Amino acid sequence: MPSENIKIKVVGRCRPLTPEEIAKGSKSVVNIQGKDKIIINAAGKEQSYSLDSAFGADSKNADIYESKCDALLHRALEGYNITIMAFGATGSGKSYLMSGNEEDPGIVPLLSQKLFQNLKQRTGKEYMVTASFLEIMDEKMLDLLNPHNNPMTLRQHIIKGIFVDGLSEMVVQSAEDLAQLYDQGLHARCIGAADVKAHRERAHAIFTITVEQKEHQSSKIGVRSTITLVELAGCEISESANHTVVAGNQGILKVLSALGDSKQKGGHVPYRESLVTRLLQDSLGGNCITLMLVTVSSRDKAYQETHTALQYAQYTKTIQNHVKMNLDDTQDIISELRHEISKLRNKITSASEPNRDDVAKMEDLIKDLQLAKKQTWEEKERLSGQYEEERKINLANKGVLEWVMDSMKKGSRELQEKILLLQKERDLISEQYKAKRKDVDELKEDLQKKIMDYTKYTESGKKSESETKKLVTAIHELKERLKRETEALRKIKDNLSLVQARQQQEREHARAQMTGMKGNAELRQKVELEERKRMEQEHKAMIDEEMEKSKLDVESELAEIQMREADGYKYSTKEGAELERTLAQLRADKPVIAMKLQTMQKEKEYVEAELEDVYRMHNEQLELQQLQHYQTFRRYREMFEEQKAAIDQRYRQLLEDCIQDSVFLSSRNSELATENQSLKQYIAVMKDAITKLGGKIPSAVDLNG
Repeated sequence: MPSENIKIKVVGRCRPLTPEEIAKGSKSVVNIQGKDKIIINAAGKEQSYSLDSAFGADSKNADIYESKCDALLHRALEGYNITIMAFGATGSGKSYLMSGNEEDPGIVPLLSQKLFQNLKQRTGKEYMVTASFLEIMDEKMLDLLNPHNNPMTLRQHIIKGIFVDGLSEMVVQSAEDLAQLYDQGLHARCIGAADVKAHRERAHAIFTITVEQKEHQSSKIGVRSTITLVELAGCEISESANHTVVAGNQGILKVLSALGDSKQKGGHVPYRESLVTRLLQDSLGGNCITLMLVTVSSRDKAYQETHTALQYAQYTKTIQNHVKMNLDDTQDIISELRHEISKLRNKITSASEPNRDDVAKMEDLIKDLQLAKKQTWEEKERLSGQYEEERKINLANKGVLEWVMDSMKKGSRELQEKILLLQKERDLISEQYKAKRKDVDELKEDLQKKIMDYTKYTESGKKSESETKKLVTAIHELKERLKRETEALRKIKDNLSLVQARQQQEREHARAQMTGMKGNAELRQKVELEERKRMEQEHKAMIDEEMEKSKLDVESELAEIQMREADGYKYSTKEGAELERTLAQLRADKPVIAMKLQTMQKEKEYVEAELEDVYRMHNEQLELQQLQHYQTFRRYREMFEEQKAAIDQRYRQLLEDCIQDSVFLSSRNSELATENQSLKQYIAVMKDAITKLGGKIPSAVDLNG
């Protein structure tokens, strides 16, 4: 598939001064000019940096996400890798931009929410989302979702590319699960750090979301995309004479210089000098659509760090990535690896002395095959479940106790496991019951056959004591065996009833949990309706089983009667009368039971109708309350509009009065100015006259003359 060349986009974000910084006398030296320029004015020197976009101190995280990040998410869902990395000095706002808070969610929570909203809208598609969270500090790696002590190493694979072997990858079902994993990873960061600031200066955090999609029930090749969300360590440069870069970001700055600095372009790119640059090799010059979010502080004392961040941001602007759609061809790769391994195995076995290079190559191919098998959806589900149990212990040891508790739809995971185990136990006992039932039916048929043979033998008139004894003994042995098997069948049935009762208790517990949580009333009604239907089916099955058991008992009694009849047994008058009374009682009970069943059915229909009425009335009351709330809101809104109109009218009146006063004062001012001018002229004439008269006050005649 052809690739396209896309330059890395660089977006700047300047944070405002904090109250503490203002109290200490700090001044702002950073300004945003237009939509894409950041200007630093410090020490009488002004420097300007042009980026793809720039956001000021009053911008929200959601503004940056909507305008710059949401389009990248759509490219990811088309099968392209994307990276969003926060780059800047310590304390410049990287963590706030990526994580945010409740009032202003960051890039990661916003993207997590939008991801599942978009996936649910893609009809006809199946998808799997997995997440991992890695911290790298001082060239050491920590699994933030499952902080274990097992070794982790960087590897390169034909499917996964460059990855961390040993990093837990969790399967995610919803945006809430994804956000919860991210929050838990953030809590696991910095645990045990003596100096949190020093930790942030040296630690990188990489939250990776992998999305795999394929057509529903289709053999077509799907697509895979990786969303990498990175918070890089601080990019400060020390004030020492040799300007040594802090250890946390030295590798990143070297790679950005090698790729973007015109003086170094075309030379060796030192990806392998650090773990983070090796992991981000695709993001910086490889198969990835990358957005760099450069955060800077407006504080005057952070001038040098701001300059450094923006200088490397401009280097990044010139880096060009070569991106293409990622097809999910896992099965084809597994087949190719198996074919290559088979060829090498044949070559090695046919040679008199195996070639060491061939053996080493085959071992590497086997490792690649084992890893490729882990990329199937089923294997990822299995491994995620395994990691889930491990991480509970590891997070507890880290002091992070907020695990994922299942929501209303899922119920408790432990409760689910109990119900699943009980269901398996029930299925096993049901199979045993069916097998034993089959044995009992076969014994019953065999008993019927032997009784018929005995009856025919006695009716034939050929009676031999030994043969008769043999037939009777066989019938009695079969009857005893049938009794034992019937008793065993009843015990299995009792066990099955016990398991069903336990299962019902667990379901009631799950339903009680569901009822105690907030949820949609209509959804709860549907769930309860399904639960009633399921209970009816279970009860119907139990009744059918009891009917079958009763039928079995009746058939056994009939067999006894046939044997007695074959033996020539005669009922006494008393026994016949007792049997007739019992039969009469059963005949009398039959219509009563039928009537009770009809009554119960009518009661059931009545209760169902009543429940429907209750739900309908509840919904009507809710709608009425909503309407009342709306009307109340509308009244308040009308009152507000009336008060606003009155205030506006008063404001306009005051404004008109002010304008009239201003006009009057302006005209009066002009009049006073004219009078003042006349007085000035009169005073000047007086002065001249006094001067001519030698200091004497002139008379009116002198002035006129």
